[in-house]
Amino acid sequence: MNTTVSYLSTFRAKDGTEALMRLELQRLVSFTRREKSCVACDLFQLTTNKKIFVVQTVWSSRDVWMSRKGWEHHPAGPGLLDQCLQRPVEVVPIEEVA
Repeated sequence: MNTTVSYLSTFRAKDGTEALMRLELQRLVSFTRREKSCVACDLFQLTTNKKIFVVQTVWSSRDVWMSRKGWEHHPAGPGLLDQCLQRPVEVVPIEEVA
């Protein structure tokens, strides 16, 4: 039985901060990939709206993910994310169907 869990987190950049948002999310994704319980972490940017970024993460268990305190309290620190982020970050669970 597969116990991993997957989540999509959607980030919206403030006007004019798309490049900064990309750099900050790349930093957080790089750090997240090194976390022991992280199975996968990938960053995407919408082609139809460059202000929207999506991070897909896969974790070893739901409990591990729930013990985290969200992106705003990431262990790597928020860095400059607060300066370019329109709140709230939307996080939804997803499951593989095929």
